[in-house]
Amino acid sequence: YGSEAANGAVMITTKKGEAGALKVTLTSNTEFLNPFVLPEFQNRYGTGLNGSGSGSAVYSWGAKLTPAAQTGYTPNDFFETGHVYTNAFTLSGGTDRNQTYFSAAAVNSDGIIPNNEYDRYNFTFRNTSYFLKDRLRIDASASYIYQQDQNMTNQGVYSNPLVSAYLFPRGENFDLYRRFERYNEGTKLMEQFWSADMEGGDLRMQNPYWIAYRNLRNTDKKRYMLSLSASYDILPWLNVTGRVRIDNMNSLYTQKLYASSNTTITDGGRNGHYTEARTYDSQTYADVMANINKTFGDDWSLQANLGASINNVKSDELSYRGPIQENGLPNVFNVFDLDDTKKRAEKTGWHDQTQSLFASVEVGWKQMLYLTVTGRNDWASQIAGSSSSSFFYPSVGLSWVPTSLWDLGGALSYLKLRGSIASVGMPFPRYLTVPTYEYDATNRVWKDKTHYPIGDLKPERTTTYEVGVDARLWRHLSLSASWYRADTKNQTFDPSLPPSSSYTTIYLQTGHVRNTGVELSVGYDNRWGSFRWATNFTYAWNRNEIIELAANAVNPVTGEPLNLEKLDIKGLGKAKYILKEGGTLGDLYTTSDLRFNDNGYVEVDKSGNLLLTDEGDDIYLGSVFPDHNLAWRNDFSWKGVNLGLLFTARIGGICYSATQANLDLYGVSEASAAARDAGGVWINGREMVDAQKWYQAIGSQSGLPQYYTYSATNFRLQELSLGYTLPAKWFRDRMRMTVSFVGRNLWMIYCKAPFDPEAVASTGLNYQGIDYFMMPSLRSLGFSVKFQF
Repeated sequence: YGSEAANGAVMITTKKGEAGALKVTLTSNTEFLNPFVLPEFQNRYGTGLNGSGSGSAVYSWGAKLTPAAQTGYTPNDFFETGHVYTNAFTLSGGTDRNQTYFSAAAVNSDGIIPNNEYDRYNFTFRNTSYFLKDRLRIDASASYIYQQDQNMTNQGVYSNPLVSAYLFPRGENFDLYRRFERYNEGTKLMEQFWSADMEGGDLRMQNPYWIAYRNLRNTDKKRYMLSLSASYDILPWLNVTGRVRIDNMNSLYTQKLYASSNTTITDGGRNGHYTEARTYDSQTYADVMANINKTFGDDWSLQANLGASINNVKSDELSYRGPIQENGLPNVFNVFDLDDTKKRAEKTGWHDQTQSLFASVEVGWKQMLYLTVTGRNDWASQIAGSSSSSFFYPSVGLSWVPTSLWDLGGALSYLKLRGSIASVGMPFPRYLTVPTYEYDATNRVWKDKTHYPIGDLKPERTTTYEVGVDARLWRHLSLSASWYRADTKNQTFDPSLPPSSSYTTIYLQTGHVRNTGVELSVGYDNRWGSFRWATNFTYAWNRNEIIELAANAVNPVTGEPLNLEKLDIKGLGKAKYILKEGGTLGDLYTTSDLRFNDNGYVEVDKSGNLLLTDEGDDIYLGSVFPDHNLAWRNDFSWKGVNLGLLFTARIGGICYSATQANLDLYGVSEASAAARDAGGVWINGREMVDAQKWYQAIGSQSGLPQYYTYSATNFRLQELSLGYTLPAKWFRDRMRMTVSFVGRNLWMIYCKAPFDPEAVASTGLNYQGIDYFMMPSLRSLGFSVKFQF
């Protein structure tokens, strides 16, 4: 798989037809979804400031509510019960020389946020045929997927209904705003119905139902995949194989912001705002291989592959966005009615191609000792213009299975010792060595280049060392253990250049990041008559360490050494990731804190306000990476009844919740109410400050991160399944029927964070472990029935 599998690979194998009578399978599944982990909200104190109902209609720092008012709004009321309906049909059959498989499936779902929908329809056809006395095998398949989604919510403030749903002032009548629009006689339009105070607050909140029904984001995707492979046996031990795969996708994304939406997100437009983006992605992959599988006498075996491949990937996007012109028709969404002075039209795209030669050889001796050697050379378009025209990466592995030759005793039925050294190359990002210019769509001009041009760049390199053991004992107990170390070098950074340079940044390749880890799996599988129990425990530990940030790097402008003591990368608010030697790629820092005097006491001014500073040293919050991951699965079966349990645990690491900071700031959190109940917050071990002033100090601007950093350790019942396969004799052996129940995220046994630490807002590094009004993780309860004919 080359550099595409530098971080591992997920294998997806399309089902194929089976020889024999025609088989039909029908499956229907229904799931019910609800929020799994939510922050703790208060409903005891109402709208206002300083314990009074006056001063603000946005914050909930007002007077204590009467018992009748306390039974009013809670953010839990905003969520709906989500549903996922999955229905599938498969057909399989054929002869010994021709097998056919067909499947059709539909997934239709509505989420826990109002007007959030997702639909997917996929069809797959596959045929496998044998010719020339079974020496020639041809396998062809085709898949088509049509997908629609509406209002997919991740995290952030704008176009996120959770912000106003969470922060809605307590004691106010939320039901009044469920009818989110009213007719305006002046404009002759249905306009957003919402509190003017809420719309004008710091976060520019909108009615959450208006966001759900009048800030529409829709995506339509049409994807088709075609594959063809042919394999011919030249000799009993030699065959050649050729494969080609085409994967194309067209997608259309639209965003419709109706008139009276917040003008912050409509570029000032009052008649609405429209975005349309059409994307075409295509990938064509082809390879040809010669495969050898031969034995020499009773002792020696040889498996070898020699091949070449080409991978061609393209992406093109044409997009338009802008407000509807002032003299246009409100809420008529098309690219022709956009304001010409603010409209942005962009055409972007990229094209990558990798050509490769690869080979692997595995020599075996007495089915006990195996030596495996691989090598691959890639010519990647991304490195064009650099000092490297291609890059080669080899691997070597050795495994020993002594139980294949010697009987080591009744207790040990299988033992395998293995070790390997593997190197994987990966090209740096495209266009680094080729001058490129960025277009400023706002001012409609090309921006000056800000990166210093440099061509002496090399592909990134990861070298992995691994040793392990696999064993089976007493026929029922299995054990697998591995130790690995992966060193990644030639990583690309872009530090800033001094102001005297005409360029602002330069690309440098340096750095050395090491991952060291242990993986362990222990399983037991046994049967007592009709009863079977299978259990498996897995454990993983990984230590990430930055060995080196920059060494021997030189500023090409001044000739001076460039020593990077730290590298700031993105974060959120006052929390940011900072890379330092000896640290990890997931280290979170802040420079903001309460101001302390020389005696170490928090400083408070004459009005009782706490003082803050943003000029301190880096304050280490922790690493978002876990120390340990554990899972324990148990499966029980008895006379057609199957029960499964999966417990998972993450130990170590931290997470940061800017959501909780805002809940405290606005006075809607349980913590803010508890502090008011207690009369305030103790500081300096001797004095109490007003709860509102405390939380509006540490919760402002997404909060002082050290007060909103939590342990990410959590234990949960991840999955419980219960199924029953009805006896085939009930259907005269003509049909099998299975009914089952599956529940996921059923019980959070231990968690100190106000959100699910396993929830992920982004696959990139910059937002790992950060919650900013992120969609809550889901608890699902599902029921399914399966028929096999």
